[in-house]
Amino acid sequence: LGFLTPFDYTEYKPVLDAVMQGRLKMGVRDRLECKVHNDLGQLECTHIVLNEVTVDRGSSPFLTNVCVSCNGRFVTRAQGDGLIIATPTGSTAYSLAAGGSMVHPDVPGILLTPICTQSLSFRPIIFPDSVTLKLEIPVEFPNTASVSFDGKDPITLKKGWSVTVSNSKWPIPILSRAGDDHDWFHGVMECLHWNTRK
Repeated sequence: LGFLTPFDYTEYKPVLDAVMQGRLKMGVRDRLECKVHNDLGQLECTHIVLNEVTVDRGSSPFLTNVCVSCNGRFVTRAQGDGLIIATPTGSTAYSLAAGGSMVHPDVPGILLTPICTQSLSFRPIIFPDSVTLKLEIPVEFPNTASVSFDGKDPITLKKGWSVTVSNSKWPIPILSRAGDDHDWFHGVMECLHWNTRK
């Protein structure tokens, strides 16, 4: 929707001049580090995401069943189409479409948003950005699930496999026209037409 691209391509020359002269404001956006482990606890892969990591049913016609823990403590067992773990930047992407809250990029948090859960009481939650979340496929669950990273690189999760998610040590720098606040609110109002009445 253009939240991270507040500059029009036709203005690239004056924008590059402003960059070189240090007249633009710079901010950082948090990213998530995601580690996939197999049922033996061996690391299969690591991904860094800007928006979200999604555990869903993939090509399976059956609901997913995912155990969620926070810093090693069991939080819940989710049954539904899946779960989204998002950054504040990703809160205006897939997480928002699934019913999650919009979160300002300066808020240090990690969002957990259910996708079409079977429980009507399971609502999105925002964790502090200092936590480590773990999504695990129960060993007794008869079906597989899938995990994707910013909508790409899907991997099949088998029984006992898990995805561990924590705040990345490497945020991404971004340039803004008038400060991150102005650009974010402008994007929310112009791109999403937030609370617009006509």
